[in-house]
Amino acid sequence: MSYADILDDAMYSGIKLKVQTKARGEIVGLPICVDEYDSDPDRLGYCLQTGKHEEDTVFLDEIVEIKNSETEVVLSEAV
Repeated sequence: MSYADILDDAMYSGIKLKVQTKARGEIVGLPICVDEYDSDPDRLGYCLQTGKHEEDTVFLDEIVEIKNSETEVVLSEAV
């Protein structure tokens, strides 16, 4: 599974994730939509709802690891 597949599955299942990034640390949130090159014309990302009225965009090329926030299970990208 790719990180995009993991994020898509979580978005449609309503699963909150912990996304570890290379430079920004851990971002915890519910994937709510695909950021189709809106925030950055060269990078595909996903919008995570991080709070009641807060969102953050996580770009696929900055992800190091994704965990299910409830179970702490690591969701690995297939190599």
